[in-house]
Amino acid sequence: MSVRSNLLVLLLLGIAISFSGCGGGGGSNSQVISVALTPASAQAIDQGQTIQLTTSVTNDSSSAGVTWSMTGPGALSNQTTTSATYTVSSGTGKATVTATSKADSTKSASLNITVSAPPSITTQSLPPATIGTSYNQALAATGGAGTLSYSLASGSSLPGGLNLNTSTGAITGTPTGTQASNVKFTAQVSDSSTVGPVSATQPLSVAVFLAPAFTTTSLPNATIGNPYNQTILVTGAAPFTFSIPSGSLPTGLSLSGGTITGTPTGATGTTSLTVKVSDTNGASASQALSITVNASASLTISTTSLLNPLVGEAYNQTLQYTAASATLPVTWSIVSGSGTLPAGLSLNTGTGAITGTPTAAGTSTFTMEIADSSSPPATATQALTLDVTSTSVCGSGSESLLKGQYVMSMTGFDASGPTVMLASFTADGTGKITAGTQDNNSSGASGVQSNLPVTTATSSYNIGPDNMPTQTLTAGGVTRTFRFTAGNITGGVSQGGRIVEFNFPALAAGTNTVGTISIQDPQSFSTASVTGSFNFTINSPLTAAAGGGNSVGVGVMNLNPVGPAVTGVVDLNTNGTVNSGNPLNSPTTLTAGTYNISANGRGSLSFGAGATTIHLTVYVINAGQLLMMSSDPQTATNPAYSGFAGIQAAGVAFAASSLKGTGVMFLSGQTAPGAGNSSRVVAGLFNSDGTSAFSFSGDRNSGGTIDTQTLNGGYAVAPTGRVVITSTGSLTPSFIAYLVSENEGLVISTDSSAMVGDVEPQTGAPFSNASLSGMYAIATIAPVVPSSAFIEGAESYNGNGNFSVTFELNQQGYLSLGNAFTGQYTVSSNGRVVRTWNGNTQKVSYIISPTRTVNLSNSATDTSPTLFISQQ
Repeated sequence: MSVRSNLLVLLLLGIAISFSGCGGGGGSNSQVISVALTPASAQAIDQGQTIQLTTSVTNDSSSAGVTWSMTGPGALSNQTTTSATYTVSSGTGKATVTATSKADSTKSASLNITVSAPPSITTQSLPPATIGTSYNQALAATGGAGTLSYSLASGSSLPGGLNLNTSTGAITGTPTGTQASNVKFTAQVSDSSTVGPVSATQPLSVAVFLAPAFTTTSLPNATIGNPYNQTILVTGAAPFTFSIPSGSLPTGLSLSGGTITGTPTGATGTTSLTVKVSDTNGASASQALSITVNASASLTISTTSLLNPLVGEAYNQTLQYTAASATLPVTWSIVSGSGTLPAGLSLNTGTGAITGTPTAAGTSTFTMEIADSSSPPATATQALTLDVTSTSVCGSGSESLLKGQYVMSMTGFDASGPTVMLASFTADGTGKITAGTQDNNSSGASGVQSNLPVTTATSSYNIGPDNMPTQTLTAGGVTRTFRFTAGNITGGVSQGGRIVEFNFPALAAGTNTVGTISIQDPQSFSTASVTGSFNFTINSPLTAAAGGGNSVGVGVMNLNPVGPAVTGVVDLNTNGTVNSGNPLNSPTTLTAGTYNISANGRGSLSFGAGATTIHLTVYVINAGQLLMMSSDPQTATNPAYSGFAGIQAAGVAFAASSLKGTGVMFLSGQTAPGAGNSSRVVAGLFNSDGTSAFSFSGDRNSGGTIDTQTLNGGYAVAPTGRVVITSTGSLTPSFIAYLVSENEGLVISTDSSAMVGDVEPQTGAPFSNASLSGMYAIATIAPVVPSSAFIEGAESYNGNGNFSVTFELNQQGYLSLGNAFTGQYTVSSNGRVVRTWNGNTQKVSYIISPTRTVNLSNSATDTSPTLFISQQ
């Protein structure tokens, strides 16, 4: 065969032939190498996941395989020429793994891997939902490879009407149902990792509230010139915000916090309006209402609030009314559909007395109506509320506020007459009382009881979040209960406050005492520590055997631990007889005095005062403050002296200039000497010129007679700090004071009212509504007559003319808890404060400083008024 024929055959067989020679190139038998990775497509994985990598190399006649390399987070392990393991335990971002042929390093394959943190739901809580109101709240999540999807864990479900969007995590819909609930569920998020999905869960809940709804659908009529007070009742998720989007209230009325108050002053007729309420979740509802304003009526219900009853305690409160021209008799009733009295109580339709014994705790709101016998009858209405409470209403959890040794000073009345108590107790900060001593002086059969040890096994205290403790103290086999406000908190521990006895059932009919509680300084518990000149005050209601009335005193005693010895002077006013009838410039000298202070802070003190020797039990607050009470039995000539002693400013030689500027003077006393009298209280501004002249302008409640009092006159200051303040005119009282420091002292009156009190320098003027802001502890001081109501509690001022008060009361053994009301206040630039609620001026206060005020009742129905102090 020829060469050409052979070549043709080879070409037909597909065999490549290379030639060499002049002008030609050489050749080989090798083919192109390529590298492939499995997996071949990009990966998205989570930290902690692993990818198994394999490779194949084509046309690798040597079977040399590959080498491995990578960039980014993660690491390679178990590397061979054909496989490797990629693992990432930390870090996120993009990683690239490359396999390179060993036979031909120019040939490689790469795999991109996106690394993410595992998925997590970051939503920790969800806002509440309202039935009937659209809801839209998205779950938030972080991390996760690829795309995220949402679901509910097995067994979980959302509130009815809500659904979960599996793509966005949004919980949407409109809640359904008929009652509030709190639905718990577990949300789950899952990613789309190419290795295998990773999931995370989060327990959540949605509180579902009822939409706000009005239960008040109509309002009682108003009367021109008469106070109006009507609360609009709603249900739903408090707190609520009220507004009037259309219409308006009658002139003189305003809406605040859901309560319409004021006194109509405009024209008669019917005024229509729409009231809108919005709840804490933003849901709202509206109600069309109207108020008809009538001309001034002949009947007015003057009772605008009632004391709260206790479960199991006999209740007796009589509604009061005024009538300009009513036809008697009148009839009382509860307006149909406005509510009912608490279970166990009933209304006397003829007298207006609400009596009975409540059987269960709870709140009752109702509208009372009075109608006379004319035709048609004249009527008046008044909305009222009664909160029936239990004696166990006090909470717990804040017992650490009382820790250390405290002293209590209680004065008041029991069934026999005046009674006084001094006691100390040690609180351990957990509710236990670990030690204590008590002294009592009663005009009854128990008489004087001295140095009684406190029985710790049956003595304790508890304090709720309102900082209002309940304390039981057992001594001499008798357990007494007290309630007070833990005030003046320093370093998390209360330094003291005002306190009211609160026995239930009462130890004896009419047990009624009030006083102070103060933390003690054990470093002052020795005779040597209590030294110097102490101003002191005495307040002593007299027994029936003594003819009743009041005995008060003020003086200065010098305590010298050498001896020890007591010297000094005292001015006494017993039912208007001052210093046994001697002139004002003749105080009684203290003679043959001695004292002793024991290591527990209790001691004794005695001195002669004229023909009488007075023995006192003393409890030390600190080296500059003492509490005292008589340790002599009460007789016709020896009252149950109780009092306070505070040390004078050391080294001060007092002069007329020691009394200069503006102070607040306040005193409590009696309307007239004798048994069965009422009380008198006075408070106002005392201005002195620093030389000899003074003026006083204030308010007075004398047995329910309300008036203002303006005094002028002169004063003289002795170097000892004794001040004789003489008013001009024959019918105005004069005063004797002992200065503790400049512009501050203890005061008694010299008239038959036998008043006792203080004068304190006023600071912070000029004043405005903003001068009063925040929470103040309140309590009664200086009781004079058994019929007075003793209170303790707290009041809050918003700095803008609105205030609220919660208080507890003991009135001759009648106990009342949880009383509350709101009102308005107006502060004059001189510090006089007028407080009103239900359209009436009820209290007048004088600002001593922005953290302290003195207050007196300005109500004619309060025939046994007391003073009370407000203190931040």
